[in-house]
Amino acid sequence: KMGYFKASVASLAVSISVQVILVFFQNKRLGPERILKEVFPVLIGFKPAVDAYRVAKGEKQIKGASLDSLTEMSYIKGIEMFAEAIPGVIIQLMAIARSGDDIAAWISVVISALTTGYGGATISYDYDTDPDKREQTPDF
Repeated sequence: KMGYFKASVASLAVSISVQVILVFFQNKRLGPERILKEVFPVLIGFKPAVDAYRVAKGEKQIKGASLDSLTEMSYIKGIEMFAEAIPGVIIQLMAIARSGDDIAAWISVVISALTTGYGGATISYDYDTDPDKREQTPDF
């Protein structure tokens, strides 16, 4: 059981590390104060909510930033999906395979897989419904 815990913590650490790297490169031209201000939500797990708020407000790309709000939010969602959610499902499946049949464990895996799929679908939906992106590629 300790191995599953360590694997889960490792995937979380990879996710947070890659998000911090993205935030650093997104804000490196805006100075160290801005970088620290943007890294803090990543460290406490609040970055998706911050990004969603910015996108909902219609915040445009900040001068000096590498990405606009929607693109940054999509990258963060992708990082969370590939470094945290998908490995989490795999870790759960490995635990179930070793421990036997437990209906609650299978329900947990199904819910995890569905929410991971939903996350991927929302990335596409966010791009498809964004007026600026829609104008760039109307047939998407």
